[in-house]
Order: sequence, then structure tokens, then C-alpha cells
Amino acid sequence: MSSATCSGGRGNVFNIILLGNSGTGKSASGNTLLNAGKHQSRPAQHFFSYPSSTPVTTKCQEITVKMFGRWVSVVDTPDFFYEDQPVDEEEIKVCKQYCKSRQHVILLVIQLGRFTDGEAVILEKLENKFGRISDRTIILFTHGENLHCDVKQFIGERIHLKRIVEACGDRYHVFKNTSKNSRQVKELIETSEHMFPGFRTKKSFPLFCCG
Repeated sequence: MSSATCSGGRGNVFNIILLGNSGTGKSASGNTLLNAGKHQSRPAQHFFSYPSSTPVTTKCQEITVKMFGRWVSVVDTPDFFYEDQPVDEEEIKVCKQYCKSRQHVILLVIQLGRFTDGEAVILEKLENKFGRISDRTIILFTHGENLHCDVKQFIGERIHLKRIVEACGDRYHVFKNTSKNSRQVKELIETSEHMFPGFRTKKSFPLFCCG
């Protein structure tokens, strides 16, 4: 496992764990989270993210930063079910520890327009490996810029996807990966605060001062 941490003292850390199959946009979404609110001509690539026929992320990677008045660790993970490139057992143990932490939210990343047969049972497979996670999971749909209908309609037309969303308490959010607008991250964090009060802190301040 690799990690990068901003300097300074830390109190309790809230984990945001990205899970899902390779190619869905896990690493890109982690970069979107970490770059939100920062005025950069070229957003930093904290997690490696580029087109590839094989998984780019092979180990759990953690980057801890101060966001919204508290310390947050964004955790990128490998595809635990890619048969041609098995994940080391140690990485599974590392991810289990993140999932057992008291303060965490899981983002199950699914690419809009590319919901596969293998993803139909992704939640079941993840829970077999990591225990019950649906209670703390938000479905994060990526590539929202390619969606040409209402997201509720998109979900409703796919019975297996609908079951996954329902199992996670109908919690979902859409990222437009090409957008530099921080609002989509702000809305995701607000959802996390509402659903999981452990995310909130008395020292929290307005999430963003930019649009």
C-alpha cells in the first residue's frame, strides 16, 4: 500500500473508499475529489489514471488531505475480481481495515453506459469479500456527460442496476469526469454528511467558496 499525506497534525480521519471494476473511473474520480476547490490550469493526477487494457491500479493507495475542516483519506483500490491479474491477499486485508473503520463511506464506482454482466453481482461479490458494506455505500456513476436521459430513468431500465442502487438505500451520485466545476464534489460531500453524520465535524466550514 502506498500513501501520501499532507503535513500538519491530524485528528480523526474519515475514509472515502473507492471500489469497483477496472475501467469504471475509480482513480479519475479520486483525482476529481482531491482537486476540488483548487484553481489549477492542469489538475493534479494524484492517482494514475489512463486508458489501459489491464488494471492500472494494483495496490490500495491512500492520500490524506484536509477537506472541509477535517482530515479525509481518499483510498483508491484495485479491481479485486480481475481474473487475469489477481490482487495480492495483503491488499485485500488492507481494504478490509478501511471498511471496518468507524468513520468511512464507500463509493461503488460504475460507469454510465457501460454496466456489464459482471457488475450485476458486484455488490454481492464485494460483500462476500469485505462483509456488509451496502449500509455505508453510495453508488458513484461516472461519465455523466455521456448520459442523454434522466439518471432515474437509466437506473429503472436496468433491473440488476436498480437492485444494486436499492440495496444501497437509493444513494447515488453522478460525476461528469470532464467537468472542472467543484459543485459536483460539494454535492457528493453534502450527501455523505447527510447520510453518515460521522463525516460532519463541529469545526466544519462552508464546503467551497468557488463554483
